[in-house]
Amino acid sequence: MKPKILAFVEILMVYAVMQAISIALRPTGIDQWQHETLGWSYTGMLIFVGIPALVIWLTRRNWAEYGFSLADWQTNLDIGIKAYLVRLIPYGIGVGGAAWLALDANKISGGAFVALTEVVGVAVMLWVLNRQKPVKSGRGNVIVTVALLLFPIGVALAMNKLSAIVVSTVVWQFVFSGFGEEFVWRGYVQSRLNQAFGRPMRMFGIQFGAGLIVASLLFGLLHAFNTYDPVIGFASLSWGWALSSSAAGLFFGLIREKTGTLVAPSIAHGLPDAVGEALNEIFGWF
Repeated sequence: MKPKILAFVEILMVYAVMQAISIALRPTGIDQWQHETLGWSYTGMLIFVGIPALVIWLTRRNWAEYGFSLADWQTNLDIGIKAYLVRLIPYGIGVGGAAWLALDANKISGGAFVALTEVVGVAVMLWVLNRQKPVKSGRGNVIVTVALLLFPIGVALAMNKLSAIVVSTVVWQFVFSGFGEEFVWRGYVQSRLNQAFGRPMRMFGIQFGAGLIVASLLFGLLHAFNTYDPVIGFASLSWGWALSSSAAGLFFGLIREKTGTLVAPSIAHGLPDAVGEALNEIFGWF
């Protein structure tokens, strides 16, 4: 079998196994208990991350090729913090603007509006990456990261609204959604496709290939199913969410290609989600 076809088959099989195990666990009530008590499914994400990790381990591949490395983590953490600030464009102007304009982000119109702000974010991030300088000490950025993660917990304490779900949201979004999803999409999928198709293209000093595009589209397609679960009464696909998530995938994917590891894209993905989702849990904005 040709390497390109083999890569696609492997990725599809990994996804199929992840889905099959997740569906098999639903009748046990484990997911329901976690959602009711902690707000999120930890077992679901462990399966999501664990299956591709198992494939990499069983095939004895180099983990660093899949972005699993702390090389130059100080600079990459700095990039991640800057990317977190850039993410305020699609979160604030995009999601917030769509709500203000009464646009449903799950539908094409609202999703296109958010996707447009994601593209603006990509342009700003490319500018940032081209001007990035090496960072020798990461102490300051570690302190900033911890402070941001503790901020919603402090707000909840001050308002007497601290709960297991608020704390769980910070942990789940930062660790499981941020680092977990980035490991799967920008680590496993994007890197596996890069191995098969190479990275023949170059833009703004960033070498990339089909892996970036395909991984971003698959990342978006997965989010279309966030509103599809007939078991609990959801039966519609969120094409707007898919559109904006594909653009977000390009944002994270370009950072992955530029830095060579998952540190920066994971921080950029997990930090705003952890802070934003936790504050939303406290204030009930959406």
